[in-house]
Amino acid sequence: MNFIAWLKTGFGKLVLATAGLLLLSTFGFYWLELNEGSNSGISNAFWWSIVTLTTVGYGDLVPATVPGRILGALVMISGIGLVTSLTGNMASMLVEQKAKKRKGLLTVKISDHVIILGWNDYAYGLVESLLKQTLLKTFNLVIVCEVAEEQRDEIAFKLELGDKLHFVHGSICKANVIARANPEFAKTVYVLCQDNLESKEADQQAIYAVLALRTMSPKVPIYAEIAKYENKEHLRRAGANEILVRGEISARMMGMMGINPSILSFFRNLLGIGNSGRLTFKPCSEKDKLKTWGELCLKTRQSEGTLPVAACKLGKNISLQDVMDESSALDQFIMELFENSGHPTALGLQGPEVKMNPPDSEPMALYDALLIISAEGESDHD
Repeated sequence: MNFIAWLKTGFGKLVLATAGLLLLSTFGFYWLELNEGSNSGISNAFWWSIVTLTTVGYGDLVPATVPGRILGALVMISGIGLVTSLTGNMASMLVEQKAKKRKGLLTVKISDHVIILGWNDYAYGLVESLLKQTLLKTFNLVIVCEVAEEQRDEIAFKLELGDKLHFVHGSICKANVIARANPEFAKTVYVLCQDNLESKEADQQAIYAVLALRTMSPKVPIYAEIAKYENKEHLRRAGANEILVRGEISARMMGMMGINPSILSFFRNLLGIGNSGRLTFKPCSEKDKLKTWGELCLKTRQSEGTLPVAACKLGKNISLQDVMDESSALDQFIMELFENSGHPTALGLQGPEVKMNPPDSEPMALYDALLIISAEGESDHD
């Protein structure tokens, strides 16, 4: 809304009328009362106008002439109506703004936030896991969903995130709704299956959501949940970095439980549901990269009491320049075609890669981080 349009609103007209009255009363009081004498000065007239208009009445400046008193009476009478209407409108605007935020009708204007598209009963576990990983202690959470206001209030009550929780109301497959979550500046995006939809429709909306996200934010990591395995490839082509099929892991877990029920307890602890041995991520320092896997495991075990189980290569964005051979005439020709046509040469995110329990002689210079099992009773990192 531009300034001219704002002035035409009811609130704009009130502000304009108040400013006009303040200006007229300032010059009127100066001309009638203060053009001569020790208190002469436009600043004193302006002070009197504010005090009189707001009906505060300090009494340090009072009109001595009849015209000055008539002016004062008119300003006080007008001020009662104008200031009351102005403060009432301001309060109403604040309440309306807060109500719109609670209903998810406003555009989120934050950065480095986590976005969850869609909602289901298992999403509480996702947020709890993020909190344990300290992700939401520094980043805001934005939930984009089409649930009723009562359910939004219930979600806010259970999550207890206060001002760090934001809602965007609407369908996750609509680009204008997703845009209100500001995905261009998001840290991570999760796309969840929606319980209130059939599996086929939920997967379709997830695919549309990822396509819209990739258009608005090509580099943001997108982790998606899908109901049907046959739609996994469609979601990958849409641009999701990692895809989890609902029930895929739990089904295999139940099969392993048939061999030994203790396997379930082991994986529950790894996921942070149990009381010990949570799986955590630890970046490798430059000193760590100078060691082999065996040396680093021994050092970590002795100094921290934790157990490394895998070495990781972080994902990175690659382009045609990274895979083309500069000495090849054909590759140079292909690059020139892309550059001349104006098409982007980005190929997207490659990785991450995880190598479970590599050989002791494996050089850690090839890797960026470790997956480790924390010691029993170890608290979450801040």
